[in-house]
Amino acid sequence: MKRRRLLIYLAPMLMDMVLAQFFFANAVRLARMGKSATGVAGVLTVWGAAYLLACPVAARWLTVKNSARQLLAACVAMAVLSVLHIYFASMVGIYVLMGCAGIATALFFPAFQIFMKAVDAVGAMSIAYSAGLYTFAWSMGYALGPFVGAVLVTGGAAGGSGSDVGDWNHAFIFGAVVSLMAAGLVLFLKHLREQAPLPVDPQVTAPPRSETSPLLNYARMPDLAWLGWLGAGVGVLVLSIARGVFPARAVQVLNLSVGVQGVLFFLISVAQACFGLACCRSRLWMYRAVPVLLCGLAGILGTICLGFGETLPVLCVGAILVGLYSGSFYFYLVFHSLAHPQRSAHYVAVNESVVGLCSVIGPLLGGLLADRAGFGFAYLAGAVLTLLAISVQAVVHRRHPAGR
Repeated sequence: MKRRRLLIYLAPMLMDMVLAQFFFANAVRLARMGKSATGVAGVLTVWGAAYLLACPVAARWLTVKNSARQLLAACVAMAVLSVLHIYFASMVGIYVLMGCAGIATALFFPAFQIFMKAVDAVGAMSIAYSAGLYTFAWSMGYALGPFVGAVLVTGGAAGGSGSDVGDWNHAFIFGAVVSLMAAGLVLFLKHLREQAPLPVDPQVTAPPRSETSPLLNYARMPDLAWLGWLGAGVGVLVLSIARGVFPARAVQVLNLSVGVQGVLFFLISVAQACFGLACCRSRLWMYRAVPVLLCGLAGILGTICLGFGETLPVLCVGAILVGLYSGSFYFYLVFHSLAHPQRSAHYVAVNESVVGLCSVIGPLLGGLLADRAGFGFAYLAGAVLTLLAISVQAVVHRRHPAGR
């Protein structure tokens, strides 16, 4: 039964695989059309805006009982959107489809958290284990989406289609199939939700007290959810700048192929996933200044490599470092929102808003800076923001050390 419960984490992996492929494919297509950095980064901005607006609406009627139905609706919607991407390749069409994808994912991810909590209620997992495994699962989806898409596009080009837009058809068909696979997985596992005890509050709920480590009572430690919002907010902002602006730099400055770009995005998400998996046995680093500083410094160095690097080895190192940084702040965000069970319902809701808002601002800000001051300035601004955020985090951790 425990192994079957773990299968639920395949659902966010599959969904994020399709979503990441949308991000990658549409950014590259717009860059190949000669659109500005702002126009290319707008793919993320439009999705983030729709996600931010749709999440509270979708969550308003969300319960444990109907969570599986929302998951199924989201999977089917992503399958339809994958097919529609084949027929709507203009800038306006891409933006409309990405807005719809924001609504579909807003149906999926809050519902999955409800579904996951209902299932994990009988699993007695630690907070760090659940947060780490969830970070690993969806990050692997982000890793595989651009990678598989790039492979399929390269295969299409090799087949002689001759059209850069047409080459993406293979990737979008694959996305439709993966979305339907996610729907089948939900149908197969929805009975686990029915076997789990229903929480008192049918909305986004806190983990049961049994999830708290028997050795460490995190509920008695400093409540640093707000620090997680700060660190992850800046982190998502910087990551959105890097992801949103890089396809334009890759085409206009570096002349990188679709395959190479796919590998770089793959490295970011694989490093992010591996960090999340490594955090499953974490205990106290989330309350200490030095680890937070080291993770932030990795992000700063990686951002500079992506913004100023011109050789493939430097870009690969930058992608890995950025991935390690993003894995740290995503895990940090989820952990601190769950560490205090009685408040985590509110904290999880704020998490979604922070991620959605910064996903809107980041690409827009990065695109504007790149268009007006150059690509390097956009990445340099991201590095400075990271430095400011980790400095605040370090000071707070020094003043509020973790108790036992």
